[in-house]
Amino acid sequence: MRYRRLGRTDLQVSELGMGGLFVGSGGLESGVELIGRAVELGIDFFDTAPSYRLGAEQPASQEILGRALKGVRKRCYIATKVGPSPIHERPRYDRDGIMEQVERSLKQLGRDTIDILHIHDPDRYGDPDAPGSYHAVLGRGMALETLEELKRQGVIGAIGLASLWLDYQAHCVASGRIDVVLTFNRYGLVWRDALFQLFPFCRRHDVGVVQGTPFHQGVLAVPHPEWVTAPPEWMTPEEHDRYRKLLEIQSDSGLPLPELALRFLLSQPAIGAVIQGAANVEQLEENCRYAARGPLPEEAQSRIEALGILHEDPRRYI
Repeated sequence: MRYRRLGRTDLQVSELGMGGLFVGSGGLESGVELIGRAVELGIDFFDTAPSYRLGAEQPASQEILGRALKGVRKRCYIATKVGPSPIHERPRYDRDGIMEQVERSLKQLGRDTIDILHIHDPDRYGDPDAPGSYHAVLGRGMALETLEELKRQGVIGAIGLASLWLDYQAHCVASGRIDVVLTFNRYGLVWRDALFQLFPFCRRHDVGVVQGTPFHQGVLAVPHPEWVTAPPEWMTPEEHDRYRKLLEIQSDSGLPLPELALRFLLSQPAIGAVIQGAANVEQLEENCRYAARGPLPEEAQSRIEALGILHEDPRRYI
């Protein structure tokens, strides 16, 4: 496992992190085993959220992480979130709501501190009357002001922003008050608009970049050759053309499609860590093998980059 500096946090984290959404899919003991194996493989960066629970009968992701990492001697870093939470009917970004969420998260994680606390989806849920409003983050008594207070107190180590809209992230990063951003779907084999809408702002302010959903929420997990002639309804003509060309590159390279996707992300120096969401040990070990192989072969890398930057308004996913 290789390690990278996560922006101005100066944390040296595993370049392949572990997402917490699916760790409870097999139950508590299976999730604990999965996290334990991740640590054995060199992963020391884990991403979770209060809302990460696959069903009422499944254990919460934070509880699994807390159980799995208890007593582990290796230094492991945890990023969790505030905003959407099971203890509130609607996402809360005000001081009182955040303090309640942080108290619950610390208890579930079994920790006194949180390494990175992300403001979660404020661009989509921060203001129900005006989606995309910056008040949830930048308003007086709201998220950023509250997280700065928690950082001064030593309760959290770094302030993060986990959201979808790149223009929203860029504006918040430009404030100089964000340490880490978690972005998803906006950089990879299909879309790459983060390359010019977000990464330059992060470089300017030395903000760490965490890349989620390396397989575009399952789109790149398994090849679908049938989509070449019969694309799904959600796929735009531009996405269909990109997907068709990617399958050609994948076939010529001889690499599995998810390996192509993961190694392409890891070749981007702006990214500090890629969060993969393995649901079982087999998927985890496979992803680690892909990452260990390093950069893509030059021909495959060049052909992917030659496809150009595909960008689109992500608001259609809301």
